[in-house]
Amino acid sequence: MPAAPNGINFNATSRTARMKKVIFAACLAMATLAAQASSRQDVESSAVVSGTIVLAKDGTVQTAVIDDGARYGQPIADMVRKAALQWRFQPVLRHDEPVVAKSSMHVRVVLRKMPDGNYNARIKGATFGDSRTDSTDSLRDIESRKKIPPQYPQRAIQARVQGTVYLALRVDRSGHVVEAVAEQVNLGSIGPDSLLEQYRKILAESALRAARQWNYAIPTTGPLARQDSWTAHVPINYTLNELGAPKPDRTWVSYVPGPYVPAPWVDKPDINAADALADDTVRTDGAGPTLLSPFNHG
Repeated sequence: MPAAPNGINFNATSRTARMKKVIFAACLAMATLAAQASSRQDVESSAVVSGTIVLAKDGTVQTAVIDDGARYGQPIADMVRKAALQWRFQPVLRHDEPVVAKSSMHVRVVLRKMPDGNYNARIKGATFGDSRTDSTDSLRDIESRKKIPPQYPQRAIQARVQGTVYLALRVDRSGHVVEAVAEQVNLGSIGPDSLLEQYRKILAESALRAARQWNYAIPTTGPLARQDSWTAHVPINYTLNELGAPKPDRTWVSYVPGPYVPAPWVDKPDINAADALADDTVRTDGAGPTLLSPFNHG
């Protein structure tokens, strides 16, 4: 089957050697949710593929490595790696001189069922930057913040509603969160639009209530250290799990994506990067290299 311009196509029932079991698991999870969803075919499944890129002085990608490619399925890992090798970034400067630079990357790959019954995989968005918790060039988590976790709303628990809230937080020089917005809420549940809107609001309010009490360690080195405030992007997962059961595998997650609401204080919001975040991470706007080319090349 020929490749789509923006990704790869494959048949979910195919038994070819290229299709790893993890891909079938993603399709099965999506098919189960889609079978109950509305006729708008709005259910999708996705994974955040993590890896590392090395940039040449001119901003081209010298190497791209995917962390544990078999975890996502080798066809998906290969698609991301090949796309990354075609990306071009704004050259990274040190003392006003371009340098070779290494950066982490988190790439959101979306799997969607097509009208013909096949599946299409495409890169939706990506974020870049040093994900080390000891870096002083960006916002960092502190222990006191971890002591104020969001509370799972009882109404959502009773309705067995799961989802992920993607927050944008403005942090001042004291490290306090002074503004907070839920940029997107993806739900692992289906139903009428009005009901989904209610549960998105319930999960968002829970996440925002906690986030407004958080503090972060601010950047003390690098170009971001001079700013008056910073924007942090944080994913909050609401996942139900049986007591004592192992933590569920969140490599591929099926959900109904929610609408994107940009943070009002951000000059150039990036809808493609809103949910391209790995679990348990904090991304600081302006940290990491700036991508200049499209995500996909056809």
